[in-house]
Amino acid sequence: MLEGLAARWLERGVGADYLTRALTAGLPPQVGSPVGFVRRRLTDKMPPRLPAAPQTPVTGTAVRRVMMECTECGVPGPPGALPDGLCRACRTPAPGTAPVTPVEVPAGRDVHALVGSLRDLMRKP
Repeated sequence: MLEGLAARWLERGVGADYLTRALTAGLPPQVGSPVGFVRRRLTDKMPPRLPAAPQTPVTGTAVRRVMMECTECGVPGPPGALPDGLCRACRTPAPGTAPVTPVEVPAGRDVHALVGSLRDLMRKP
């Protein structure tokens, strides 16, 4: 009887070490009927059944492709055609316009000085 219950545990993907730990964890100081105790633990702590293997999709199903939009003009396109979220027309500057200069990141000292001055302003009434 106990072998059958233990075999059901093993059928559900449980290893022998896990089965042993599950049966021996939190043992009471005295056990009146060892067979009854083990039977009860084997039935009460039975792990769930393994999920069925997923069915393979039919080969004729359509594959969903990811489409993105340009963040400036909304033109749709594949992700490879929209680096940084911009299409080719929005990435290239219009003729006669000044090139965009990147924003300068303040040095570490400047940030600390700015934070210090903000703290001083917060302390003033």
